[in-house]
Amino acid sequence: MASVASVVSEDGTAGAAATSQREPETKGERTRRRLLEIAIERFGERGYRATSVSEIARAAGLTQAAAYAYFPSKEALFDAAVDADASALISEAESRLAGTPVRQLVPMLLVLFLGGLDRHPLVRRVLSGQEPEALARLVDLPVLGRLTGDIADAVRTGQGRGEVRADLDADLFASGAETIVLSLLMSVSQVGSSTEARRQLGVLTIFDAVLRPPT
Repeated sequence: MASVASVVSEDGTAGAAATSQREPETKGERTRRRLLEIAIERFGERGYRATSVSEIARAAGLTQAAAYAYFPSKEALFDAAVDADASALISEAESRLAGTPVRQLVPMLLVLFLGGLDRHPLVRRVLSGQEPEALARLVDLPVLGRLTGDIADAVRTGQGRGEVRADLDADLFASGAETIVLSLLMSVSQVGSSTEARRQLGVLTIFDAVLRPPT
């Protein structure tokens, strides 16, 4: 997965990152991935309580006992599904940041996250408050922490080029940006998107004003 920091090019915009060759999946890896794909779909549609491991296993062409060889419990399968769906959403957003100026990285991430929620039903369900026990896990995901660190690195790169104000604490900015983005994602998931365009424009204006060097 390309990081925000790794796709910032010499002209201060996000550029395309090289994709690395992956080893072919083993049969076990394919089976595990298939279980996660089905779990994301079923948990996303019906929720944790209304979905059983046996139905996920049947849909994957496995027995329930075979599914437990990959995930020791229903909770473990659910947690892994939340992790996988959230990681995929973040990876998709990062892969589409090419050409984004550093002062627009966070607003663009918000736009991409909002646009991708319908393809990630389990993340949307958690953000909407329907799985409250999973929300803390979602906001503490290592991939989200890495994304926050990458935003801080991109800000520092912009500061070195004179594109971002030099007196800004990059790490504090990135932590605040993460909080704002998560709050807006939860708001849209729970309330709806009737004011989504206005919110996106407001976020773009705020972040540009905060990052822009004084003239």
